[in-house]
Amino acid sequence: MLEEGLWKTLGDLLKRYGVVDKFREQLVVVEWDMEAPPAARKARPLYVKDKILYLGVPSHALAQELHLQKEKIVKELRRRGYDIQDLRFSVMPPETPPVSVPLKIAITPDDETWARKALEGQELPPRLRDRMVALLAAARARERAMLAAGACKCRACGATYFGDGDICPICYVEKTDT
Repeated sequence: MLEEGLWKTLGDLLKRYGVVDKFREQLVVVEWDMEAPPAARKARPLYVKDKILYLGVPSHALAQELHLQKEKIVKELRRRGYDIQDLRFSVMPPETPPVSVPLKIAITPDDETWARKALEGQELPPRLRDRMVALLAAARARERAMLAAGACKCRACGATYFGDGDICPICYVEKTDT
């Protein structure tokens, strides 16, 4: 019952801020492990933009193979209820292995203060506000722990990531697709 109320509140918030369609559009990325057509399981979903699903693949050969099966894959995704019109492939190295040292994430009072300020002016129910503060504070603490463990900040979008280069994998794909 409690979870149902939370989803109703989140649904109302998504509607209020006009992001329901954006949320639905990105759902294929979240559900890829369960919903990917067999031919495309080796691809890694990155994001959806303008009904185009961007996929990261580990090799040029796989990108070519998937390109040849693009119509079939799009048709299968549409049959499963996703509003995808096209696919774009970017050759990307495999994901970097997880950090060998566990991250030590410590949420400080400064993190909570920062999170409360970030939510100022938002009309949220008190319990949801408290949960959002906790979530934002944890995200900030996680970013700090990642940076301490050797992660980088993307010069284009500011996201924290583990890997080489000065831009994150998403910005890399966007830069190479333009």
